[in-house]
Order: sequence, then C-alpha cells, then structure tokens
Amino acid sequence: MKARAGVRLHSLEVPLAGNTLLVPSAAVAEVINPIPFSPVPFSQPWLMGVIGWRTLAIPVISLEVLLGVAPPAQTANGKILVFYPMSGRHDWEFYGLLSIAEPRPQALDGSQPVAAESELPDSPYIAAGLKIANRLMLIPDFEELKKIFYP
Repeated sequence: MKARAGVRLHSLEVPLAGNTLLVPSAAVAEVINPIPFSPVPFSQPWLMGVIGWRTLAIPVISLEVLLGVAPPAQTANGKILVFYPMSGRHDWEFYGLLSIAEPRPQALDGSQPVAAESELPDSPYIAAGLKIANRLMLIPDFEELKKIFYP
C-alpha cells in the first residue's frame, strides 16, 4: 500500500532490548522517566508492574517478554511510554510500555520498504515491519495485544 504524495505519518522509534518498535505518535499520551513499579501478584510475566500516572494506576508491559526475550532492566536511560486506551476501552485505561532508551521521532512518507515476513519475529503481537536506514522497525499488532490485555 502506497501513501499519498505529501502525506507523512509521524511515528516514534522505540528502542527495545534486541529490537526497535515503530508506533504512531498519536497513540502515545506521554513519555516519562522511569519510576519504580508496584508489583502485581500472580500477574503475567509480561506485566512489569503498575505505576502511578496522573492519579491513575497504569500497568506497564514488556514487549520483549511477549516476543520471547528476557525483560530489560529498568535503567536511568530508559523511558516509559504511556499509551492512550485501545479502541473500545474506557477512556481511563491507559497502559505503559518500557523502553530501554529515549524514543526518537520518525516521519514516514510511504517510501520505506516493507520487511519480508522472514525478517519478523514469529509472534502474533507484531503486525509488520519496515526497513528504515537498513534497520528493521517492528510495528505492533494492537488488536492482538488487546486480546491478551483484556481477555
């Protein structure tokens, strides 16, 4: 699918342990410095814990664990991306994603080559990938993520 000439999609390049994620900027409410997680007893391994954000309790996930990799250690360079609620959810159901470094803006214009399926992790949580400057950027499948967040 080709984008129309002159149309730009503003995205964020999100560094993960071993991968880079590409998400629409419009899906991200805020990027914050790391703060300690409150553990959630008996939770799934991909749920790192809960943080307090703007009077809300926000679950923070590790996409690395969903991709079969060990979760990254929380570092001073890391960030937490707070995402707006997924479609069909309550307007207070924000969630966070742990990043190992500061996300960087990435403007897409439709000229970026699509990654071959063989280059992508074998995971239902990745919808596609793009090659930008010879680097693979993974695009999450938010509908698949919604299925595990809200079973």
